[in-house]
Amino acid sequence: MLDPPDANPPDVLRGSWQLVLLIHGYNNDLKAGREAYEGFRLVQQEIGRIDKPLVDIYWPGDANWGIVSFLYYPWSIGQAQQTAPVLARALGEAVALSGFKQIDLVAHSMGGRVTLELIRHLQAVPGVLVRRVAFMAAAVPTFMLIPGDPHRLREAYDALVRGGAVSLFSPDDMVLAVAFPAGQTLAGADEGRFPTALGHERWTSPVAPPTLAQEQIYGAGHSDYWGWKEKTRDRARQAGRIVRQFLGLGPIPERVVEERLRAEREGVEARETPTRGVEAG
Repeated sequence: MLDPPDANPPDVLRGSWQLVLLIHGYNNDLKAGREAYEGFRLVQQEIGRIDKPLVDIYWPGDANWGIVSFLYYPWSIGQAQQTAPVLARALGEAVALSGFKQIDLVAHSMGGRVTLELIRHLQAVPGVLVRRVAFMAAAVPTFMLIPGDPHRLREAYDALVRGGAVSLFSPDDMVLAVAFPAGQTLAGADEGRFPTALGHERWTSPVAPPTLAQEQIYGAGHSDYWGWKEKTRDRARQAGRIVRQFLGLGPIPERVVEERLRAEREGVEARETPTRGVEAG
């Protein structure tokens, strides 16, 4: 397990005034985090050049519990909350050494909770502008983004995130459908009782942040977003195109726009195709 959150390379936070932080999810050790980030870069390089520095953030959300590592989930919430102020302090130190920082964030799963907690702590860090956030399969209860929630994540989001956020979600994500509500419930009363994850379905509440866009990644499982798995690379490409366009990571070739439009049409057609029920005999 990693102790403090680390950035790769160590001095990268000082190197540019604009940064894109990549934040992995729960139960990712150093090796899994590297694979995730390499997959994301591969997807982006397939689309075109990358014009902004990508910063790999590694945080201690993993547990060496073998086949029962998933049971560590309730404790990982505390790790996410403890990681945020350390990372905020590192960004503040980078500002003190090299000046103003504008950051975008790409966060997967529990990395979405790290990101929102980080934004809350950045309210006390002058010289850091949070521009936009891309959530992928966010393991964040939707109620925590309702105005007035005591976690104060929504207030921080409204105050600091200037360009809004996009949430990539999938109803086919069984981790967020089953394990997430149970894990949140086991974590304690203030984490909700079988809550809905932001990354599992489209959030249609009128109190959702008006600057939150939502995009469905059709057929995506929980680990299909970064691009490290060859067999689900098509879904990662869909996610990568959306993130690239939203954050302005680089130019978007015309063929990529055509591919996205085709994927959207296929998704609409899939939703509109009637399915036959099975009659009991």
